[in-house]
Amino acid sequence: MSASITLIGSLNPEYLDKFNTWLDARGLQSQTRLLSDAQDAISVAQCTLGDSELNPVSIRAELLKLSNDTGIDHIYQSSMLDVKVPGVAVFDMDSTLIKAEVMDELAVDAGIGEQISAVTASAMRGEIDFVESFVQRLALLKGLNSEVMDGVYNRIQHMDGISTLMKVLHHYGWHTAILSGGFTYFADRIQAEYGMTEVHANVLEIQNNELTGKYLGDIVDGERKKLLLTNIVAAQNVDWQQTIACGDGANDLLMLNHAALGVALHAKPLVRERAPCPMNNLGLDGILYLLGMTSAQIRELSV
Repeated sequence: MSASITLIGSLNPEYLDKFNTWLDARGLQSQTRLLSDAQDAISVAQCTLGDSELNPVSIRAELLKLSNDTGIDHIYQSSMLDVKVPGVAVFDMDSTLIKAEVMDELAVDAGIGEQISAVTASAMRGEIDFVESFVQRLALLKGLNSEVMDGVYNRIQHMDGISTLMKVLHHYGWHTAILSGGFTYFADRIQAEYGMTEVHANVLEIQNNELTGKYLGDIVDGERKKLLLTNIVAAQNVDWQQTIACGDGANDLLMLNHAALGVALHAKPLVRERAPCPMNNLGLDGILYLLGMTSAQIRELSV
């Protein structure tokens, strides 16, 4: 299918005309349609591009600058997925499916919140190695009573649009998975709440109702997320064109660039620069617009 650019934000006819002029200056012919409607607080328009030779790297760099300058998401896709054809969609959990970093929340209950959150932020920005930082942060939680985890889960807010996205994807038979550098205790509960298909996350070692500061099994880092995505696609016998990955941190970049649609949701600057589809102005339901759905279609399936 044709390439497209989706605009998400405070759109008006004047800006759409300005953007069409921007496209014309680059020899790009397009057809624009509004996906949002009067009921929406945020506007969405999709420009389907005619046949042309495009350099994805350079066009994405130009569009990212436009996004940063205007506050409007300009999201380039080299081809469109078909939401009605079952595929595989994988998601990071922390700051993607939920509005928190679980390790940081556990650290708050351990009385070392600021100490751990600073390391977490650095790891998510790609400044330090994820695995190294994971092991260091987890070790600091040694002795924390495991009973606090229920309270941590109950105070965490879920990402805007998560219910809508999962309802629509599951309606069309998509296989949905959590690939998380967080912990199974929390990921399993998110999976159950939204009917997701499978979970891959880190297992906390607990003895005598206390965290030991250690983990069991393999760490789910960036390389493992990419491998898990590959394995799930093979197991489901799905066309790679029907794959979605969504995350926010540097440890998500490999899977974001491996999937047909890699969405960096409210991502760190480094991730926005290196991911195919950075999106800031909507929650998880924004992915449905990138699949070409209109607000009316989304509402019909998500009630």
